[in-house]
Amino acid sequence: MSGSFLVDFDQPIPIFPLHSVVLFPQTVQPLHIFERRYRQMVEDSTANSLGGDSEDGTPIALAVLDVSDPEGSLTGERPVRPVVCIGRILQDERLPDGRHNILIHGICRASIRSIQEPDGERLYRTALMRPIESPQSSSPSPVVRNALRRLLSGDRLSRMHASEAVRSWIDREDVPIETLIEMASFVLVKDDSIRYRLLEEPDPSERARIVHSELERIDRLVMIGERQSWRKWPRNLSWN
Repeated sequence: MSGSFLVDFDQPIPIFPLHSVVLFPQTVQPLHIFERRYRQMVEDSTANSLGGDSEDGTPIALAVLDVSDPEGSLTGERPVRPVVCIGRILQDERLPDGRHNILIHGICRASIRSIQEPDGERLYRTALMRPIESPQSSSPSPVVRNALRRLLSGDRLSRMHASEAVRSWIDREDVPIETLIEMASFVLVKDDSIRYRLLEEPDPSERARIVHSELERIDRLVMIGERQSWRKWPRNLSWN
């Protein structure tokens, strides 16, 4: 189910730009905040929390820097890619020197409609957003759960450190398939371009297909690597 109903899309949302996708809906990411403008962003967001309830805090959009625009760094604020993950701060540890260690929880995907640059006392950018997921989106087929279970229980992928956690979620029928795919995207997919594809994809069934395809690719790579065992190298040579 989309969490976009938890966000007021009529209000500008602060933007926190990063070099890669670090958050998906229904996942939690720790972040260390040290720049002055983003310390201000965290403080402004948590100032609206009532009694520590994160749902009362101002949402923050975690965006991805657009490194394809080489001129961006010459014009002030670096450009960001159009799709973001909106989250809320679950936990904020303020350090004596003003830095913050936060935990941020992903709520929903959104696309940027317009950006407001820093203005006056506000040191960070904000943006008007629109949700990109429809509450009427169809859920991935139940066969996805079994397909992921087979892949992650195989001889190769079962050795991945993170696969054990994902397998435990697969076996929990109370974890919806949509949530399972978000968790698998967050934990298992490391390629930055594929992570962004998963972020910008509004259809849960297509996200399931992307995750499954990426895990199959990793499985094949491990299989090829095993065929090139150092024990089979010619004397004084390697396959490289």
